[in-house]
Parts: sequence; C-alpha cells; structure tokens
Amino acid sequence: MLYIKSSVGNALRGGDCMRPDVGPTRAFLYARSAVETQGASTPKVDEQLERLRNHAHERSFVVVGEARDAGQSGASLSRPGLELVMRNATSSPPTFDVLLATDIKRLARGAEIFLAITSRLSGAGIQIETADGTYRWREESARNLIE
Repeated sequence: MLYIKSSVGNALRGGDCMRPDVGPTRAFLYARSAVETQGASTPKVDEQLERLRNHAHERSFVVVGEARDAGQSGASLSRPGLELVMRNATSSPPTFDVLLATDIKRLARGAEIFLAITSRLSGAGIQIETADGTYRWREESARNLIE
C-alpha cells in the first residue's frame, strides 16, 4: 500500500487547515487510463473505479468523491481529474483524508510528476493508498530522495 503521512504523525489531520482526527476516513477515488480501448493492458477507468469502491468498502472508508482521467497521459500534471483531486485536497479544510488509486502508475508516469503530486497531498495531510497494495510511501522517504 502507498501511504503519505505528514511529519505530524498518525493523529495528523492536525494543523491549522486540517480537520481533527474524528469520524470515518473520507476517501476520494482517482482513476486514469491513457488508452480506453478493448483489450488494453490497463483497466478502463470505470473498471478501476469499481475496484476502488470495493477497496474503500473493505477498508470502511466513506467515498466522498471520484475523479477520472480517461485517455490522459500520466506524464502531465494537466489532467482535469487530477486537478479536481488537487482542488479538493487543498481546500480549507480538505474534503477528504485519503486518495485511492488502483496502482502508483495511475497517479504519475515519472518521478518528477509523482513527487509534485505527493508533495501537494502530503502538505495537505492527505494519505495516498493503492488498491494493489504494492507500494508504501512516507514523507520521510520523499525528503531523502530530494535532499
């Protein structure tokens, strides 16, 4: 699983613009696919969103929003769905606690784009979790990469 934590720690969601750590975890779902054709190696966004809804249910998360970028490259930050995620993450207070994606490549295709996304979300106290469970990311790791 991919996690982003603030340096404040687990009880996070603290800070001036964060909500207190109370109530159910609010999840925002994000799906992206560069190609939406039959037989593509990456599941279509509708299939990804269905998987993410199931994952959220299994984790007892409350889904508060969904964003999709069908036919969009992960090599750019300029994606309508991703921009919606960022607007909700950087509102005061953020409208969700965790961003769910099926795998890390749905968020970004490249370290620079990935770090830009994770930096903004981490700064807002937002965790990122992948449904495939193959990746774990912590803010401390990001700092080590860029220092």
